[in-house]
Amino acid sequence: MKDVVGMRFRDAPATVSPDLPVVHRWVDRNRDAHARLTETVEHGGDRVVLIISIPVHEEMLRARLEIPPLVQFPELLRFRRWQPTEQETEWTLQWVLGLMRRQVDLGLPTKVTSTGPQPVSGLIMITLDRVDPTYAAELEARGDGLTFVLPEPVNPVPLGVAGAWSPYHRVPDAESPIWVTVEKPRADLP
Repeated sequence: MKDVVGMRFRDAPATVSPDLPVVHRWVDRNRDAHARLTETVEHGGDRVVLIISIPVHEEMLRARLEIPPLVQFPELLRFRRWQPTEQETEWTLQWVLGLMRRQVDLGLPTKVTSTGPQPVSGLIMITLDRVDPTYAAELEARGDGLTFVLPEPVNPVPLGVAGAWSPYHRVPDAESPIWVTVEKPRADLP
C-alpha cells in the first residue's frame, strides 16, 4: 500500500478535490460573492473537478483571477455562473410576491414595485419605489443569495392608468397550475 503523503494526486482515488480546503477559505473570505462549490469526476477520467458557481458575472471573473494561483491543481477548477433551480426560483418569487401583497398592511415606508427572474442568471430581481439601501440590503439578505435589488427606483403604474382588468390578461404557466399575470405596456397619461 502506498503512503498517502508521498502520492501524487493522479495516483489517489478520485473522491475529494485536494484543493477544496483552499477554495473553501477563499469562499469564507468573500461571502458577498455567494459562491457555491460542487465536485464531480472529470468526464472520461478519474480526477475530481471542483466547480465554483457564482451568480454575479463580475464576481465570477474575479474568482477566476484570484483562486487559480492559490491552488495546487488549477486545471481541475471550473468557473460558471450559478443559477438557482426552478424550485428555488419559485419559492423565492412567491416570498417576494407575498411581501408585495402585504406591504401596505405592514406599513412599510418603502414598497416593492416589481419582481421577476433575471433572464440570464435566474436570480429574482426586485425594484423599489424609492432608494432605500437599508431595506434593499435586508431583502437581499433574506433572499439567501437568490435576490438582488436594482439600484434605481421604479414607480408603479396606478391601477386607474392600467385600465379595466380582464381575465384574458392572465395565462396559465405551462409548468405550473399557478396563473401568472402577463405584463401590459405602460399606458401614457393624457
